[in-house]
Amino acid sequence: MTRIQIKNIFFILFLSSSVSWANHLERSSVENFSPPEEDCDACGCTTSAMSNGIESLMTNKFIGVRYLYQHYRAQEDAFSKELSQKQNFQTTLLWMRYPISDRIEVAAALPYHFHEKKGKNNDKISGFGDMNVTGIVHVLKPKIDEETKVQHRISLASGLKIPIAKFDEQSAETTNPSFQLGTGSWDTQLAMHYHLQYEKNAMQLITDYTIKSSNKKKYRFGNQWNQLVQIQRFFPTETGGINAKIGFQNELYEANRQFGEKLPKTKGDLQLMKYAVEASYQRINLGVEFYQVLSSNLNSKEVEAKHRVGFFVNYSL
Repeated sequence: MTRIQIKNIFFILFLSSSVSWANHLERSSVENFSPPEEDCDACGCTTSAMSNGIESLMTNKFIGVRYLYQHYRAQEDAFSKELSQKQNFQTTLLWMRYPISDRIEVAAALPYHFHEKKGKNNDKISGFGDMNVTGIVHVLKPKIDEETKVQHRISLASGLKIPIAKFDEQSAETTNPSFQLGTGSWDTQLAMHYHLQYEKNAMQLITDYTIKSSNKKKYRFGNQWNQLVQIQRFFPTETGGINAKIGFQNELYEANRQFGEKLPKTKGDLQLMKYAVEASYQRINLGVEFYQVLSSNLNSKEVEAKHRVGFFVNYSL
């Protein structure tokens, strides 16, 4: 199946559902589950609370830690023809979620990055990334159709990315401008999630869009649009349960700009399959996620995504 066919299929699914954010599989039997997602600025210079745990299956009061590893291949410079440089992006994320009313919740995330380039031009950077604060409104709380026993849920979210990390203008001039700790800009994030459930089975349709602004160097990363459709099955146990998930994720990146001018070779798209398994025991929730790249078209093929692996542990408050 070609990249165009994949994107067309997903676009039809997305428009027909008009969707988004996921939450509870069966609060009575799954209240210890919380699978986080991760938004990445092409290669992970930012982490977004928009999809870090908002698509949650556990109680809406928790604190957790998540680790994400991303591997890429890139050209050494503009004159290289081969993707000989290895780029590893590692992020450890502290995040939380807390209700302030029956329908409104807040979430926050603070990442710490360890990024590395290996090749002719080696480089390492580490430090705190940009912080995210998000508000979530449950437009349609869990509603069960008595005839079909199908449950629906819709949530909307809006967030703000606060520039804490330093933006490196020199790194922005390389083949991968996203080799950064942060963007240096205040960005707005919008999301919608839809959850459809029948007994222990569920489908989630999720989308989020990040509107990015210019930083002090007049550099603006391109806006980003992510879509995810996934199905899952919950297997309850006496003290918790196991949740298995599989999904398709599409990521679209607009071109970066500086002084208002579009920069060449900075836009792209990425399609991935997501596989995840979680286990809960009383107040503890553990999980592992693997993202398999189906198609990578980043920075005019000067950067190629390989895979992502994530682990997380959450504690219900």
